[in-house]
Amino acid sequence: MVQKILQLGLFSSIVLWAIIWTFNLGFSATVCNSWWTNIAYYLTQSGGTVGTTIGVIVACVLYTVQEIGWKNKLVIFGKAFVGLALIIGTFAAINEKYTKPLLKLERPSHHEMLSRLQMNALVDSLYQLSKDERIAFFGGQTVNKPELFNNIDPQVLQHWVLEGGYSFPSGHTFNAFLLAMIFSFGILHNTKNVNLRKLYYLPFVWATGIGVSRVALGAHSIIDVTAGALMGVFIAGLLLYVDITRHLITHKKFLK
Repeated sequence: MVQKILQLGLFSSIVLWAIIWTFNLGFSATVCNSWWTNIAYYLTQSGGTVGTTIGVIVACVLYTVQEIGWKNKLVIFGKAFVGLALIIGTFAAINEKYTKPLLKLERPSHHEMLSRLQMNALVDSLYQLSKDERIAFFGGQTVNKPELFNNIDPQVLQHWVLEGGYSFPSGHTFNAFLLAMIFSFGILHNTKNVNLRKLYYLPFVWATGIGVSRVALGAHSIIDVTAGALMGVFIAGLLLYVDITRHLITHKKFLK
C-alpha cells in the first residue's frame, strides 16, 4: 500500500512541475487586491511553521481513530506527534543549515527586489551577508523606498523580506508533500468508511497547491519546488516503508 501512495506522490510531483511550466506562474500572485494573491499567500502559510504544526496534529489524530479508550488514544497521539515532529524538524534543520547553504541558489524574490532597487550588481555581495543581515537589508530598503514596491501586496512583500535564506530546495513544498504522504496513509488505514477512503488523494491536491503558490509568490523557482516535492515524497515513502519508523509515526506494523 505504501507503493500505491508513493506512486501518487510521484505523479503529483510531475503534475506540479507541469502546471508551473505550462502556465508560467512566476510572480503571478504578487499584486495588491488580487484574489489569486490572497489564495496563494494563504496556501503558502498552510505549509509554513504554524500550518505544518497543525498538519502534524491532524495527522496524529487520524492515527488514533481506531484506538479504543482515551488513555490509549493519548499515548498513540503523543508517540506519533513526537515522531513526526522530530522527523520534520530534523529534515528542516538539515535543509536550512546544510543543503541550502551548500548549493547557494538565490531566491527569485531577492533578484526582483534588487532589480527594483537598481542594485542587481550587489547580488553576490548580498549573499556574503548572514540570513539575518539580508532580512535587515531588505527590510530597511522597502521602508525607505516604498514607492518602488507600491504595486506589490504588503503581505507578499513582508514575506519576501522575512525569507532571507537561500532558495533550493523549497522547504514549504518538502513539508507539504511529506505530510501529504502521511495523511494519505492515515486515511487509507484508519478510516472504515469506504467513501472516505477514496479521498486519500486530497492531501496531494493541497501539497500541489502549496508548490504552485511558492512559485506564484516569487519565493521559489520551478526547480526549487519540484525538488522539494520529490524529496518529501521519497523521504516519507522510506519512513512509511521501514517498520521501525512506520510504527513510530503511524502505530502501524503492517500493510506496506
